[in-house]
Amino acid sequence: MRQTALSFLGFVILAAFGGSTAVAQDHSRGWDQGHVVQVTEVHIKDGMLNAYINDLNNVWRKFLEAQMEDGDVVDYGMFLNPSKRDDEPDLFLTITYKNWAAFDRGVEYFEALGEKVMGSTKEMREANIDRGELRTIGSTYTLREISFREAPE
Repeated sequence: MRQTALSFLGFVILAAFGGSTAVAQDHSRGWDQGHVVQVTEVHIKDGMLNAYINDLNNVWRKFLEAQMEDGDVVDYGMFLNPSKRDDEPDLFLTITYKNWAAFDRGVEYFEALGEKVMGSTKEMREANIDRGELRTIGSTYTLREISFREAPE
């Protein structure tokens, strides 16, 4: 019985000293915040891929190019999911924003941007096809890029 108690006490002491390495770990932040990336999942209706991509090229791309000129958007992209499983999206649309401030633009900015890119309100209405005939939007999520800091020499 005494041998068991000593073994248990030795185990407790060993565990206490072994656990101290976790406390001594480096908890400094070795990373920096970067751009804000918005990802939208798109489920394209059968036979409508080309029509939807053409619509994106006609409207979405033009708005993003204008926002790039204004400095809010850094990059954008489209990623086709060629071997999707059931219920997975066909296409992922990404927009990379410089920072969170891009989300603070008011309605006035986007109305003016629409007039700059598409022309009059009438022209914008005519360009606005029924996208529900082409696709269904799935999830949209926003991510914050982080990157490693350079290790000090």
